[in-house]
Amino acid sequence: MDTAPTPDIDLVRTQLRTVLRDVNDLVDVIETSGLPDGTHALATALRQRLDDLAGAVDKILQPAGSAMPRRATSTDPSPAVDEAVLTALLDDLGDVGRVAYLVQLFLTELHGRRLALTNAVEQQDLAAAKAVAHTLRSSALLLGAAQLGSACDHLLDADQVSNLRPLVDDVMQQATGSARWFQIWLANQPS
Repeated sequence: MDTAPTPDIDLVRTQLRTVLRDVNDLVDVIETSGLPDGTHALATALRQRLDDLAGAVDKILQPAGSAMPRRATSTDPSPAVDEAVLTALLDDLGDVGRVAYLVQLFLTELHGRRLALTNAVEQQDLAAAKAVAHTLRSSALLLGAAQLGSACDHLLDADQVSNLRPLVDDVMQQATGSARWFQIWLANQPS
């Protein structure tokens, strides 16, 4: 009796996550490429589907009897963005379109800031990284992305180039979480 070979679950999981990360990078390119209107909505929808797929992959490939870390969701106690800050901003500006514009501008500028941080790490340029973190921190806090603001604060407090990479990695991770949150928020706003 032939039996099917048992797949290496860790290898499958790693390969699927690599594909998801590659598609996520492609979505980043779509968002920042200046394509016609509607492309951002497509990218947001793709990113939501990617998050759903990643969760399904984690659930299906979870080793028996082990608990995998839970993926961040909008119901987590500490979301990437404090929606109350956006609500207060909406109260101040009086128009959801203005707030949506600021969020979209933040997302548009975020790509360039990520590139600048990557370049700063490659060049071991602490001053350049701090300059980017200063600007990014201000925008993040204005829109309620406190975790990103905090990561930027830690980078601003750095005094040694040897600490640059892990601090920038944290900023990048928080920026990704905030960007995803904002994309979902934008997708749920009236046109």
